[in-house]
Amino acid sequence: MKVFVADTDSLSISKLERSLSMSGFACEKAIISGKVQESLFHYLVNGFKGVVVLGAGLDDDLKESWIRQCRKSEAVFPVLVVTQAKRRDSLMKFNEAGMTDFICLPLRPDELVTRISLLIRQVYPSDYAANVFRNGPFVFSRFPNKVLRDGKEIELTVKEFELACLLFRHIGQPLSRVTIEETIWFSSENELSRTIDTHVSRVRNKLDLKEEHGYRLQQVYGYGYQLVEV
Repeated sequence: MKVFVADTDSLSISKLERSLSMSGFACEKAIISGKVQESLFHYLVNGFKGVVVLGAGLDDDLKESWIRQCRKSEAVFPVLVVTQAKRRDSLMKFNEAGMTDFICLPLRPDELVTRISLLIRQVYPSDYAANVFRNGPFVFSRFPNKVLRDGKEIELTVKEFELACLLFRHIGQPLSRVTIEETIWFSSENELSRTIDTHVSRVRNKLDLKEEHGYRLQQVYGYGYQLVEV
């Protein structure tokens, strides 16, 4: 699911983008200046599907104007406003304009991800449901990336999460190194071979994929890896 982040400086955008990308969101971004405002508005109201985040650096009047224009266009995407403080007058203006939710500085990455996840669940319920799948004691979900085993969350990096999803979605099927490289790293370079082995080892250990627990994550000699149920 996409998250579009708009603000006035690259540093603020980078901080938001880093937190969101680590949780599995595909980020688009724009540094707002006078000339790009109109073209960005047209881009957003013509089929954008995701969440729009208006950064704290944007002028309050500009935020309000953007929100009103989006709502007049009948665009359905949720708008999350980042604001400096809980100023009642500004929040009331944003709310009347059609803001979906707000979050105050200082930003906490976990709160930001949670707010955006809730907006996706509310506005795009079918997309949210389509990104949850189960296998045995495991539940994998996106927005944000999360793995539960018997109801307890297991901490994985972005790449570890993607690798685990790939293995479980193709359980019983051998996956070549090339397939893993191109799917997870978007590359098929030879130097990634050791990186793959390291990530497979971490996924095996973190998810406790052992025969006594019903799974075996095994190497297919000269080819790649295979996750099987035993």
